[in-house]
Amino acid sequence: MADPRQTAEKLAQELTTLYGPRLRSVVLYGSVPRDEAIPAVSDINLLVLLDLVDTAALHIASPLARRWVEAGNSAPLVASWREWEESADAFAIEVADMRDAHEVLRGPDPIAHLAEDPVALRLQCERELRGKLVALRTGLLLSAERPEEIGALLLRALPSFTTYLRAILRLKGTKPPARTPDVIQEAARVAGLEPEALLQAWDARTAAKPIRAALEDPLTRGYYAAVVRATEFVDSLSEAKQA
Repeated sequence: MADPRQTAEKLAQELTTLYGPRLRSVVLYGSVPRDEAIPAVSDINLLVLLDLVDTAALHIASPLARRWVEAGNSAPLVASWREWEESADAFAIEVADMRDAHEVLRGPDPIAHLAEDPVALRLQCERELRGKLVALRTGLLLSAERPEEIGALLLRALPSFTTYLRAILRLKGTKPPARTPDVIQEAARVAGLEPEALLQAWDARTAAKPIRAALEDPLTRGYYAAVVRATEFVDSLSEAKQA
């Protein structure tokens, strides 16, 4: 398997060749700089900032981006430098995660100078959690009699939910631990949720091991209950501020 950092560096070099001085910055973020990347499972997450993102700019990199995605990678997040700075409040979770773990491959660091906005962080966290809870509920509804589909759903959704657990810790003034199992344990303590099902799912993910779980299995029920409790906890933070 190719080293994910080398793969990301290769794309950064190709983008540099395509865009020249128009390329302002390329940043690697997510599981790779956290040293939690799982071969053939984890995405290689890249933020690509240009001087201006118009249709011509998109056309330039379209063949490269298509090859990148067809190789099994996530499409890079593309924005202009100005757009990135102006939308930082809308991406409060992503900015906070990047601040804790990112590697600049090209150009200046677009993360370090961005201020943290707890209000925006809480609002985005609640919005994302509620959306993911609805998606999880719908997936379980449609897959109730298909244990392999339930298992795939739990594994697929897990990185997003652990991201929101890191946001919960930040909202409570706690720096998230480096390792995701420790994040799950600490967020469970802070938010009052049971961590066992999430930890079991994380172990399966890191081992690249499929899960088969019936709807009434302790794993499925515990996972679902943890997501519900996390959502309720973030909502309670809003009520506490208004009190």
